Amino acid sequence: MKSKFKIGLFLFLIFAQIIINRYVRVTKINLDLLYLILVYISIRSGILKTAIWATLIGWVTDFFTIGLVGVFGFSRTLTAFLLQEFYKYFDLRKRFFVFLLIFVSLSFSNLIANVFFYFIYGQSIKMSLVLQQPFLTALAGILIISSSKIRESLDVH
Repeated sequence: MKSKFKIGLFLFLIFAQIIINRYVRVTKINLDLLYLILVYISIRSGILKTAIWATLIGWVTDFFTIGLVGVFGFSRTLTAFLLQEFYKYFDLRKRFFVFLLIFVSLSFSNLIANVFFYFIYGQSIKMSLVLQQPFLTALAGILIISSSKIRESLDVH
């Protein structure tokens, strides 16, 4: 039952991300719900599984954004590796630390991607991707795990 619920939640997050990316210019809401899946996988899985999923999630993010495949694939993989190394130092039973982990790691990942976009396309670094999107994504992560049923299904206590 737990795995069906977890798969359903992940599919919902993927579908919601597609909807958000399709209408982001209309709503001005810029969340990265795929990153929440990546954080969960990074904390719960081994290094190889994490690297594979991080690369795949990064490529999907590349597809949704500027279309240059590999930028987010690299930044998400690097960040997932760092997440796997550093999450042990956070007390994930406290929501503030979960928020902080998501916010800081997504800010770092987006900063890396923005540096690539700067060198490739000459785009300026978008602070909305470095601060606003991580903040909103971290809030969404906290709201998702605020339900005791979801915490129990994800084995996050």
